[in-house]
Amino acid sequence: MASVTIIVTKQVLDKMKDFYKDYYVENKNQYAQFIAKVDNCTVTAYTSNKVLFQGKNAKYESTIWEAFLEQESTPKTNNKKINATQTQTKQYEFYLPSIGSDEVGTGDYFGPVVVVAAYIDESVQPLLKKHQVGDSKKLDDTLIKKIAPSLFNAIPYSLSVVNNEIYNREMSKRTMNLNKLKAMVHQHAIKNLIKKLPVKPSNIIIDQFCSKKKFIDYTGDHDFVNYATFETKAEDKFASVACASIMARYIFLEEMEKLSKEYKVTVQKGASKLVDSQGIELVKKHGKQVLNKIAKYHFKNTDRILNTINEHH
Repeated sequence: MASVTIIVTKQVLDKMKDFYKDYYVENKNQYAQFIAKVDNCTVTAYTSNKVLFQGKNAKYESTIWEAFLEQESTPKTNNKKINATQTQTKQYEFYLPSIGSDEVGTGDYFGPVVVVAAYIDESVQPLLKKHQVGDSKKLDDTLIKKIAPSLFNAIPYSLSVVNNEIYNREMSKRTMNLNKLKAMVHQHAIKNLIKKLPVKPSNIIIDQFCSKKKFIDYTGDHDFVNYATFETKAEDKFASVACASIMARYIFLEEMEKLSKEYKVTVQKGASKLVDSQGIELVKKHGKQVLNKIAKYHFKNTDRILNTINEHH
């Protein structure tokens, strides 16, 4: 069993106590301040300020606290040292063993909303570095299709596809809005993934689209918010969210291809005038009801499409 021992300051130890408090286990050791079990690692903090990390993820779990110690001990005038430490910390944080979740399709008139929650640990770092994993919005569709299958094969994940009929039914409810729908689907995907894992990860990261308070209002789940981290532009900061973004985009592209085959036209992405023109042609061919099956009905595109058709009748 791998093990790492570090000596920490009182300030760092206080941070550790707060960080691990939800993962404490029974402690019968009179010399231990706390014992916590996280993903593939047991953390024991002793009264001497020594902290022992044991298990498969011992090295990676200890790295972030070593970075904190370096930052504390580095003189503020030594800019080169600070920058080196920051780079190391960012590198560790990007590949932080964690669940990350992201969604695709909320800005596209046609097609579903896809949410993926993905879990990464140190074992997949070589694969992620090989593919230079980053935010799906910065990758073209050809590259997404090349990278994503290997991620699906290597990474535990949970997938939720909200097709257009379900989306429109939910969004027509008086109490529903897009952020509430996203909160509910993210929560479902993450909880479903946690059930698949042998140990609940200590880090869960959501690409932030609303405040924590709103997330609680939307889901009614205080506990979930307590152990989740909400981060803006998380796909640029954490590989787990970047993977979720790529995987969700891949599924979205597949769903769009299915719609294209069904309606014998290349279904357009986005919500532009080109999308309006395609919507007009689809309604002329299949009737107004087609929009409920293929589009997000509450978008302004719907009014533009139907108004244009009515003007020509």
